[in-house]
Parts: sequence; structure tokens; C-alpha cells
Amino acid sequence: MCYCGEAKPFSDCCEPIIKGEKTAQTAEQLMRSRYSAYVVVDVKYLIATTYPTQQKNFDEADIRAWAVANQWKKLEVIATRKGKFNEEDGEVEFKASYLDDSGTLQIHHEKSTFIKENDKWYYLSGIIGSSEAPQTQNRNDLCACGSGKKYKKCCGR
Repeated sequence: MCYCGEAKPFSDCCEPIIKGEKTAQTAEQLMRSRYSAYVVVDVKYLIATTYPTQQKNFDEADIRAWAVANQWKKLEVIATRKGKFNEEDGEVEFKASYLDDSGTLQIHHEKSTFIKENDKWYYLSGIIGSSEAPQTQNRNDLCACGSGKKYKKCCGR
């Protein structure tokens, strides 16, 4: 299973996109590959797939430090609006679960905007959080990391 949650091996899913052997065909595919790039700490890919005018706002050392400091657990795509092969823009809402450097389970909730230029998808911007109530993890709930275990026996230790 790929880091992005698709039921294919990383080598057949996101890795060829990250390595530049294939291009992302949709906004969602680009978002999934970017999540996988955080997991494998490929900062150059993350910057290269950010819209060119936005790249100056991203610090390679900061991105690397954040990617390395966290233990990435699960990607959940909540909704995709537009962003298909034949479209020029799209929006993907997702939640990325991870353990921070203190071992606390965190959920990064973002609604990302993507733009396609010259047949290549780019991350343009994102709105972090949502209008829904903050998600809490109770000890007896199934862990948000997707392990199938109760939180208290998994990431809640």
C-alpha cells in the first residue's frame, strides 16, 4: 500500500511521480504524491510542485525539519472539487495524521488549491483547519492513524 493510502505499492503509485518519471494527472494525484514526499522527505519535489510564484515563500530547511520531525501515519482525502485531467484548477480537502516530535497524535486538516499550467499541476495555496469542531481522540476510539487498534493501545501510549 502506498503512503498516500492508495492500494498500490509506493513504487507503482507516488514514487514515479516524485522521481519525475510520470506526471500527476489530477490535482488529487498531485496532493497524494506531495503527502508521500513528506513521508520520504523529498523536499525538492515539494518545492518543485509548488506554484512558481509561491516557491519563494517556502524554506527548504523548515520543510525538511517538519517532515523529519513527524511520523506520518495516514492520509484521508475528504473531498475533491474539480482538478480532473482536462481541468485547469482544483481543490482537495484532506486530513493528514501524524505523531509530532513529542509523540502526540496531530491531524493536519487542509483545503488545498491546485492550478494546472502547461499540462503540469502545482500546489497553489491551502487553508488550514475547517469550520467543524476540533477533532478529539478518546482513549477507546479507533486510532486516527488507521492501524485498527484503540488509541490507548496505539498512538496514545
